[in-house]
Amino acid sequence: MPLRSVSLIMILTGLWMILAVGGDSSPLPCLMRPDHFQISLPRKGFTWLDGDELSGGCGNVPAEKWIRKSSGSFDLFVYANGPSGSGRYWKVMIGVARRQHSKPIRGVCLRTSTVGWRTLQRYKRAPLAWLDDLDKDGKAEFILWSSFPLREDASLAEHGLMAWVYRVDSENSLAIDWELSRKMAREIAKAYRTTSYPGPLRAEAAAALERFVDERCSVPSKGAP
Repeated sequence: MPLRSVSLIMILTGLWMILAVGGDSSPLPCLMRPDHFQISLPRKGFTWLDGDELSGGCGNVPAEKWIRKSSGSFDLFVYANGPSGSGRYWKVMIGVARRQHSKPIRGVCLRTSTVGWRTLQRYKRAPLAWLDDLDKDGKAEFILWSSFPLREDASLAEHGLMAWVYRVDSENSLAIDWELSRKMAREIAKAYRTTSYPGPLRAEAAAALERFVDERCSVPSKGAP
């Protein structure tokens, strides 16, 4: 076989291998995944979000116990009750109301777990803030703290902590803010890295958060950027 033909075959073979490898180069799924990409508020009253426990009172909170911050033409309210049990479970209520109301007149309830705090412990935002103006634009965002397993069949001690940030999309909806969620993940990862008591679980949590920050892992396609 002529040398030119052999060289052409080798080049084509190399290109095929590059294309084959490149076609399977999609990032692995992130360890942390949001339970809700969007939070829709009812027109009136309070209700449990789909997928959360549909039992127990929802919205029946004294006016003075709500955390309240401005979100444009109306106010955003949050009440977080917890943590409870070995899983550090929280019952979180989110509501909206006009300025003249002392408490929200409609909203949603959900449950979450901050068991990932066990691996973090020291963090500048403790106690955890559920409502804050993270980008300093004069409008508060809702921060949903949650946990993610660091390995398959993880025990309660083998979880990391994550904060999903939701921006008010309209008076009836909140949507994930990916940029602010990555900003929070970067901050938490730094806290995992900065400690006098390093350990493999803290390193795994930091690495997982950094993969999300750098977009080296993928979140479920629904609602993802």
